[in-house]
Amino acid sequence: MSLQEKRLTAINNLLHKTGFMTTVDIAENLQVSAMTIRRDLKRLEEMGTITRIYGGAKSNDQTESTTNEKLQKNIEEKKEIATLLTEQIANNSTIFLGAGTTLLMAVPLLVQKNLTFVTNSLLAFNEINKSKCRLLLTGGELHRNTEEFLGVKAENIFEGLNFDYAICSTNGISNNNVTTSMIPEGTIQNIAMEHAEKSIIVADHTKLNHSDIITFQDLDKFDFLVTDSKTKKDDVIKYSKYTKVIY
Repeated sequence: MSLQEKRLTAINNLLHKTGFMTTVDIAENLQVSAMTIRRDLKRLEEMGTITRIYGGAKSNDQTESTTNEKLQKNIEEKKEIATLLTEQIANNSTIFLGAGTTLLMAVPLLVQKNLTFVTNSLLAFNEINKSKCRLLLTGGELHRNTEEFLGVKAENIFEGLNFDYAICSTNGISNNNVTTSMIPEGTIQNIAMEHAEKSIIVADHTKLNHSDIITFQDLDKFDFLVTDSKTKKDDVIKYSKYTKVIY
């Protein structure tokens, strides 16, 4: 398979997962020039798999669940993780809360602990804003598919900030690899971890032994992995080699 064929496959996979991406984001994910991606997008459109839109492209075979659809999946597991996660957080702490439906479900419990929140999630921001907790939104470029702010503008907000906890999300964990679908999603969480005393990753049992296209962090860099009680004993043993597993 040629380099271009590998890129075309990777671009199709990215757009299949996200629905739409800008040319710049695709180039950043694949670490090639925007000009190269524009040529690849033209080729994919000729093949009928994508449609070019001003500034980017969308998949013609989009089956990725919307945020609302994801909120309806594994509800009991997410509630369980939300409770376990909240138990790890001390009252009056300062936390970074990443994007993700599992973390969003934890917000009603977390706000009861009088926390200071920093988040790049628009949905989490809206929920936290219903409480009296101190709250900071990163800003940056809004990625509407995941309703989170990403990019350099969002990342710059962390300068001078300190967190007791960085609470992160993932699309899948395989061995020591914590993965996501886009580099910027991982980058902003990595930066938050650099400013935190402790880092926590959450993932329900369906995300274990599964990986997405981008590895953004090593599991052993996290202090805890919070999952649910449906996690197999073998997987608890497996992932306990890298970090403390709470389930």
